[in-house]
Amino acid sequence: MSSDIRPIEWNFCPTCGAALTLADDGERPRPHCAACRRFFYNNPVPAACCLVARGDALLFARRAVEPCIGEWSLPGGFVEVGETTEEAALRELAEETGLRGALPRLIGASTQPSKLSGAVVVMGYVIDEWEGEPAARSDVLEARFFAPAERPPLAFLAHRDLLAIYDTLDRR
Repeated sequence: MSSDIRPIEWNFCPTCGAALTLADDGERPRPHCAACRRFFYNNPVPAACCLVARGDALLFARRAVEPCIGEWSLPGGFVEVGETTEEAALRELAEETGLRGALPRLIGASTQPSKLSGAVVVMGYVIDEWEGEPAARSDVLEARFFAPAERPPLAFLAHRDLLAIYDTLDRR
């Protein structure tokens, strides 16, 4: 992980508000709430993105929000509590592009440093079935399909990793 990336520091319990102390969880000292008897970990934040094809063209979304406003990415975002990564991928696809997808197929994951959360693990899903026409919606300035030779550079390394996996797939 890059040296300028620091994990979120837990100082107070988000449940009861008590100050945390370091306690050994059996592995190493970690922030701990004695009142709630709970340890706090610096885990990566889960996210999901979609790879949606129309023929040999692939859907990209130009970001309307930071980080990387104005740059291109795969449609996707963070997983919400209570949903699976597949559900998150389909929700984000609909929220950002208006497309209604089905049958998400996991092709890989990429874990990368994140200035916002310390680290993010992005699950990449091919959306084999979808309907609608792409339109810029929440968090997106533009959504459109690009032929392989015209693809714009992607803002996030995790998306570049997942695109590289996608490009190795046999899509006959």
